[in-house]
Amino acid sequence: MTVTESGMKQFRVKTYARRESRITPAQKKALAEFLSLYELPLTDSPICVSEVFPGTSRFAIEVGFGDGETLVHRAQQNKTTAYLGIEVYRPGVGKCLLQLHKNNVKNVRVSTNDARDVLLQQVPSNEVNEFIILFPDPWPKLRHRKRRLVNSEFIELCVDRLAIGGTILVVTDSSDYAQQVLEILEENPNLESMTAEQDAAAVQDKLWQTRYARKASLSGSQVFELLYKHSA
Repeated sequence: MTVTESGMKQFRVKTYARRESRITPAQKKALAEFLSLYELPLTDSPICVSEVFPGTSRFAIEVGFGDGETLVHRAQQNKTTAYLGIEVYRPGVGKCLLQLHKNNVKNVRVSTNDARDVLLQQVPSNEVNEFIILFPDPWPKLRHRKRRLVNSEFIELCVDRLAIGGTILVVTDSSDYAQQVLEILEENPNLESMTAEQDAAAVQDKLWQTRYARKASLSGSQVFELLYKHSA
């Protein structure tokens, strides 16, 4: 059950499954020692971005950061951008924390909560410069597709949090999911496509060394990159 923006409670289908069995001792240690240093605890009111991330001028959110390869790399390359990484897979969070601590990264906070709760409760409207959603779980079985993260309601929530000119990038190697996401993005009147040749470099930067991007490349799978801008 969750609280909507109108304050009403509703039941919600989970878009993820927590898997803890593969966590390593090093990841457990990182969670115990470093999570409190980087965590953005879930609250009932929007954060002040400049207070949580002093010295930054842009705000980016990566939803489902996996092991954190892209999150850590981009934060190191863009030190005036505030990065909020959201991930419920604790082994991945542990691995990310190890890299954040090792590289003394200051401009990242992580949340282990449901992304929809984080956006609803903590992220102010018109504040986000970019959403990055790389290889979300495609839930390929027909009976599970209601669990897919990217649906019309989620995109509407992202658009409300985007600043004018802010972008949403969704990358997937599932053709069916890509078609579904494309239709949702195209139907939103406040978004316009930026998926063009001149944007390829920016998209590839966001894809830097993700495990799923490498896996798709090795298997020869087509990767679909959907990049849209908040234009109104």
